[in-house]
Amino acid sequence: MEDTQKQDKLPPIKYTKRVGHLFEHVRDLDNLKEAIKDAARHKRKRKEVQKVLEDIDGHALELQRMLDEETFIPAKYTMRRINDGIQKKTRDIAIPRFWPDQCVHHAFVRIFKQIVLHSAYPFSCGCVPGKGTHGAKTAIEKWIRKDPKHTKYVLKLDVRKCYPTMNHEELRKKLQRRIKDKKFLRLADRIIASFQQPMATHERLLPETDAVGIPVGLFTSPWFCNFFFQDIDHKVAEKTGTAHNVRYVDDMVLFDSSKRRLHKALEFIEAEVKATKQTVKDNWQVFILSKRPLDFLGFKFYPNKTTIRKSIMLRISRKARTIARAAYASIRNAHAMVSYIGYIVNSDSQRFYEKWVRPFVNIKHLKGVIADEDRKQHQACVAV
Repeated sequence: MEDTQKQDKLPPIKYTKRVGHLFEHVRDLDNLKEAIKDAARHKRKRKEVQKVLEDIDGHALELQRMLDEETFIPAKYTMRRINDGIQKKTRDIAIPRFWPDQCVHHAFVRIFKQIVLHSAYPFSCGCVPGKGTHGAKTAIEKWIRKDPKHTKYVLKLDVRKCYPTMNHEELRKKLQRRIKDKKFLRLADRIIASFQQPMATHERLLPETDAVGIPVGLFTSPWFCNFFFQDIDHKVAEKTGTAHNVRYVDDMVLFDSSKRRLHKALEFIEAEVKATKQTVKDNWQVFILSKRPLDFLGFKFYPNKTTIRKSIMLRISRKARTIARAAYASIRNAHAMVSYIGYIVNSDSQRFYEKWVRPFVNIKHLKGVIADEDRKQHQACVAV
């Protein structure tokens, strides 16, 4: 009880040049309980998850002891290879065990994300609450419609295999420049060192000084990625002189009235990325927006309209016909279709909707299916 009272009196995080006193926020019992609940979301039917939730106070104390004594050792991740999207990109997904790994990851991120968001570039949108795809799309549309002079030319580029090639030592250096809490840094280091890219391909592991790779699938990875590119975001905005810039994870788009300035910005970004031991893909593009649309985030941006990428239109129409043929709408198909409707609502695609979606699915019914499932999840949460 006394320990809980102390936790309640924790001072807020002070955002100095190098931030300290973070570990005490991670090991706070309230933070650990919320982290367990967050990690359990959409997994409450699993026996291992139910066992933890039945005694959440006891497991929070056990997690606190584990963190205080620094006895948390990440288990070997289960690797799963998937073919993602229409283009069937091969991705290696790491799946950590629920207890204690996922719970520790959520407890860590609940504090670490505050550091990331505090110093984030305003138009760094990937995996950021309140921004994401919609935030990046809204910004691009605003720039194109209201500032046509400075959005005449577009530079589009992305980092080659961003997650698999992220250098552990470079990430640690960036963390040490921003954070001075040694216990928090040791926890971050343990999470970072728990995976190397050779683990996904069953190759020989590298010495930790040369190790690369953060795994797709871990809750911590998008936040490490956003933090890793923060200083590059600010340098590009301050030193290249380009009019508008946006980054979504490892994809960058820059706008300007000068093609020469964009080419110089490309050289600057390539040098900065190379300094972190990564590379920019060779398929970068500089083009005139009025002559061809910007294909980004699943949308095609024109000077006067925004449409959906053709491959996504195909995926939406296929999903609509799949639902129409099924005897009932599964929760998975309902979630997928309602998500796809977000593309249609946020683009100029009404004619596509009227022809290829509306005749096959009842969106109101699908939302009802999702609402019923959410109600069941909420009741299970309240019961805990």
